[in-house]
Amino acid sequence: MLPTGLERTVLWVTVIVLVKVMVKSDAQVCCMVEHTFPQEPYRVCHEQHATPQMDNGTVMCIHQCYYKAIGMFAADGKVNTDAYIKYRDELDPTLRDAFSYSMVVCAKIIAKRMNNNIAEVNRMRCSPLPYLFNRCLMEVGIGNCPPERWMNCKHG
Repeated sequence: MLPTGLERTVLWVTVIVLVKVMVKSDAQVCCMVEHTFPQEPYRVCHEQHATPQMDNGTVMCIHQCYYKAIGMFAADGKVNTDAYIKYRDELDPTLRDAFSYSMVVCAKIIAKRMNNNIAEVNRMRCSPLPYLFNRCLMEVGIGNCPPERWMNCKHG
């Protein structure tokens, strides 16, 4: 059976995560970005949802639990825009514009993907929205690294 559209998106994002964990991209090595999301809720959610296989569904459940626990997603599964704006406002001023841009771009991309695959999303154990949205924020943010955050490193 071939993967559906949303499954391909999840697989694509998961491959990016795995590749980036094993080999950091130039942007991750060369862009100084410090995120301040708390770690303890992630540990708790991981313990609650982890399985020996750690399939895509499990990853989605861990991230849904985590982003709800830290208040970035509401109980109804919707993005808590106020929490993201508060987070943006607490970032170093040099990162705020890139993060604002990322929020707009990722909201459009993820909304389109979710709407195009609504039946599939409704069949999933947990919503992929928190994982996909936050992964997109990170990738788009790193891709738009402010010049003053770019470290003097070799790339190309």
